[in-house]
Amino acid sequence: MKKLSLLLLLCVSLNGMSQISKTTQDVTKLDGRYKIRYNERYFDVDTTTVTVKLKDLKASYNIEYKVLRQNKLGFVDIQKPTDMSLEKFVESLSKNEMVESVIYSSYGEYGDFIPNDTGLNPQWHLPVINAYKAWNITTGSPNIIVAILDSGTDWTHSDLGLGSDTYQNIYLNPGEDIWINPNNPTTGNGIDDDNNGYIDDWKGWNFATNTNDSRGTYYHGTFVAGIVSAKTNNNHGIAGVAGGKNGEGVKLLPYCVGLSAPISSVIDDAIIAAVDNGAKVIQFSLTVSYSNDIETAIQYAINNNVVIVCASGNNYSSSVSYPSSNVNVISVGATDSNNNRASFSNYGNNLDVVAPGVDIYSTTLNNTYDTSSGTSFAAPIVSGIAALILSVNPNLTAQQVRNAIESTCNKNLPGFTVTQTRPNGTWNDQLGYGIVDAYAAIQAVCPPIVNFTGTATTPIIVTSNTTKVSCGDINVQYVKVQNGAKLILDAAGEVNIISDFDVQLGSEFEIIHH
Repeated sequence: MKKLSLLLLLCVSLNGMSQISKTTQDVTKLDGRYKIRYNERYFDVDTTTVTVKLKDLKASYNIEYKVLRQNKLGFVDIQKPTDMSLEKFVESLSKNEMVESVIYSSYGEYGDFIPNDTGLNPQWHLPVINAYKAWNITTGSPNIIVAILDSGTDWTHSDLGLGSDTYQNIYLNPGEDIWINPNNPTTGNGIDDDNNGYIDDWKGWNFATNTNDSRGTYYHGTFVAGIVSAKTNNNHGIAGVAGGKNGEGVKLLPYCVGLSAPISSVIDDAIIAAVDNGAKVIQFSLTVSYSNDIETAIQYAINNNVVIVCASGNNYSSSVSYPSSNVNVISVGATDSNNNRASFSNYGNNLDVVAPGVDIYSTTLNNTYDTSSGTSFAAPIVSGIAALILSVNPNLTAQQVRNAIESTCNKNLPGFTVTQTRPNGTWNDQLGYGIVDAYAAIQAVCPPIVNFTGTATTPIIVTSNTTKVSCGDINVQYVKVQNGAKLILDAAGEVNIISDFDVQLGSEFEIIHH
């Protein structure tokens, strides 16, 4: 093997990594991760490899580190030792004057996935929240359930329920017998098969009428449901935020909590039922008066790790409505196509984030589509993003999902002046933490590369169940799984077992590709 010594001087400031002497790249350290800034965008640095350009291809070199690749134009890719930080690595390569330049390797992205839904054009909100880039990572998993607590959801709509594409994004309760006619709730067996207190609740429940027909006569709930998970890329209708890719997306659990207006006395029951039936996200787009039974049910959901999202209200008010004002709920205001707060959107101390909420295009009754405005239609965008986050990492807590959403918001907005700093960043009483960014939020919980590596002298010892998730590759080296533990490596890309990986008898190891 050849040997090589190289020159690179790395400077680290309190704000991150400053520009280095033998590269024209703008390298910065943000939130503990190295980034390359190019054309006003940031790309994650591949911290496992550095490329150098040699001055003289004919000279002999003493290579100290492992060479991965070398081409005839004089570029050499060198692997960073696992027991050395990036700073130390590049500093150790700074002794040889034969290097012409140093190039950081970065992770880019392929062209964005643009779905073929025929009604995509009016959905101006999708590029605003960076949905297309998010969909390069995930379009939503059918293992994630979002409960829609609203005026009822028309599950006969072909962009939500069964259509010519033979699949649906409506959650079907596996504990109940299938109805004889899947579009007629009266054709169940009349038995509470799963003993949950609701007879034949195969497609949700109507708490207003106390029946298993969770549809309604008011468009509102169907509109909300479509924003979250209308079937995406099915060459028909619209694209939901988490609607899949010509296949099942996030599942919608429809609960009607009032036909023409929400009924506060049933909301607590609907929350409990949603939690008990496996919902990971509860979507509210409603306002009621404060109620202790709802407060207790919200706490029940939080205790069971369920994310709760609610519209801030449309009263032109400087305080958000209830239950959006509950501190455990993600309160969502609305913005217009110019990224200004919508005039009707409630704001104030309890507002958390904003999302597009003016002229939103979605599903409505009688298998049709329409445009409507309100914070009611901003909130389901956030619920969809929460579902996307959980699709790539279902082991996250509700608080971690919330942190990811709030800490990655876009603040480059007209009128966003910092009112105060809060736990997840700068905050404004009109716009909260800013407009939600689906792509950035997913990246916050699912990095493009994970190095799960110890050293020869200090290996990583896994003694309890552990999951590592990456939206790219996972590199594993010097890892031991012991004491009956299970290690799960969940990657969208490759799992690279570099060397020295040992699973003790009685312990487990699993690779998942999401």
